[in-house]
Amino acid sequence: MAKNVLTLDILLSKELEYLIEIGQFVEGDRLPSERKLAEHFGVQRGTVRSALQIMLDKGLIVSKERAGYFVAPRRIDFNLDVYNSRKVVIEQMGKPTYVKLLTFEKVYVSESMAQKTGLVVDSQVYRIMRLRYASGSPVGLERTHIRCDLAPGLSESDVHNKSIYETLRRKHQIYIARSEGKVTAVYANGLESELLHLKVSRPLMRYEALVYDRKDRLIEYFDDILLKDKVQFISDEVKA
Repeated sequence: MAKNVLTLDILLSKELEYLIEIGQFVEGDRLPSERKLAEHFGVQRGTVRSALQIMLDKGLIVSKERAGYFVAPRRIDFNLDVYNSRKVVIEQMGKPTYVKLLTFEKVYVSESMAQKTGLVVDSQVYRIMRLRYASGSPVGLERTHIRCDLAPGLSESDVHNKSIYETLRRKHQIYIARSEGKVTAVYANGLESELLHLKVSRPLMRYEALVYDRKDRLIEYFDDILLKDKVQFISDEVKA
């Protein structure tokens, strides 16, 4: 039976990760050079380089040409078990956030959407596409669908750089209670790469969910595209 061996580069990456966790290095800090890290930990520079690559792959640090390695901005935690608005989640982390409205239109529910949501074919939903920013950088493309029958009169001004859920509470007494969602790995297409300033085919995350209110009515179906280095998903469930 194969054993998991903790090689020096893995151990070093874990030590550096621990130093970030305890605040010895904070967001935006430049890490010591490969030479200084090798001297401090008593290892070869090749081991340091491999450890740094492990941390790059995890999104813990970023590399800047001719400048070195820096502690990456903390990723946004979306909890799959406790649903809240994107705006609230990001602001709770102390990051300023805003959205740029791209499209707002009424569309008819297609057969494929009806199969995903249980909505009636040819009923109407508001289709809203927005770019979500956190700390001035894009984190994802939000594609939201709100039932027209439950939110009549919804307008562009209600969703332009505003919380849709706050609008639903204020104008329609709709209170969001829960969601059912899933996360899958996808690759950026042409439109997504242009809007998010990425290379085509870059790995991304797709977050789809059905959102229900306190009366257990389906209110929203969304299909978001999120940057892997800006967002991560967590769960409160403890698996045996």
